[in-house]
Amino acid sequence: MFIICFALGFITYYKGLLNADGSITAFFIGLFIALQGGLALIILLLVFLASAFIATKYKFNYKKERGMQEGFKGERGWTNVLANGTVPVIVLLFYNSGNMINYGFLNSNFAVSLFVLAIAAAASDTLASEIGMASKKVYLITTFERVKPGTNGGISAYGELWAMIGSVYTFLMAQLIFYFADMVTFPPNIILFGSFIGFLSCQLDSFLGATLERRGILNKSLVNLLAISISVIIFGGVIYVW
Repeated sequence: MFIICFALGFITYYKGLLNADGSITAFFIGLFIALQGGLALIILLLVFLASAFIATKYKFNYKKERGMQEGFKGERGWTNVLANGTVPVIVLLFYNSGNMINYGFLNSNFAVSLFVLAIAAAASDTLASEIGMASKKVYLITTFERVKPGTNGGISAYGELWAMIGSVYTFLMAQLIFYFADMVTFPPNIILFGSFIGFLSCQLDSFLGATLERRGILNKSLVNLLAISISVIIFGGVIYVW
């Protein structure tokens, strides 16, 4: 597990997805997930990182010419890693602590669903942002007025499509990975509802970006963290009483 997580941190730095502190943070988050959740969850995390890398490099020169890219080469820092990784870590902490430890995280459909939803929300936002910002027709989510690509709270038809794709493929990949790992798999209603909530999280992220982030109340990382947290709470509340 240590070697896999070290490789995860090294590759993300070498390929320019994360800077040095982002890669170190990713290493420790990955190691925690590996130790608490097992190999299957790390594989799902790797799938997310691979898709994030591809989305970041999509029309990168176009985005760089207009100053819309993250960092210098599209790399992200530790705050972005924490924004996307905090909720999955909290899920693992909660279901592997105190009296719950005897039940084991991977034996809980509920906990696995929450973890995957958090990754799906992050994937939805990442793909929508990185691919959608290359769209020419971008509209502010609150007023639908035309804005420049890369504007906080801006959405596009192409970005919305990829937001849905990011959420759906996360649940489908989780289903595939868990099947071969001999873990619990999701019924169709959980996949459909989870995919919708992951997509909804991206919309919430855009709404917060158009309101609180544009006013300087929250930064991008806090917006990401808040959107993922709210979506996981909504998803968890609904499936708990389902």
